[in-house]
Amino acid sequence: MSAFRDRYPEATGADAQVLGVSMDDLETQTRFAESLKSPFPLLSDSDGAVAREYGVAKGDHAERVTFVIGRDGKVVSTFEGREALDPSGALAACKRP
Repeated sequence: MSAFRDRYPEATGADAQVLGVSMDDLETQTRFAESLKSPFPLLSDSDGAVAREYGVAKGDHAERVTFVIGRDGKVVSTFEGREALDPSGALAACKRP
């Protein structure tokens, strides 16, 4: 998340909205956002509904995956593993026409 925080101006420059979603409870997410000094919202999916819907739920946690979602609500790009931690691919996907 710190890499996305550090490159957040590039996302806003690409007219993109960054959201972090975790299966942690709201209190944990709030503390994490404060410690990270996150400029974007971190959302709690404590019941795992969103993680299940996107196919990333693994028991009591979710895999680290970055989704780029277009204005039409469709997933444009997916980044998993190490690629999910580096915002470069997601930012490039946001800049595509």
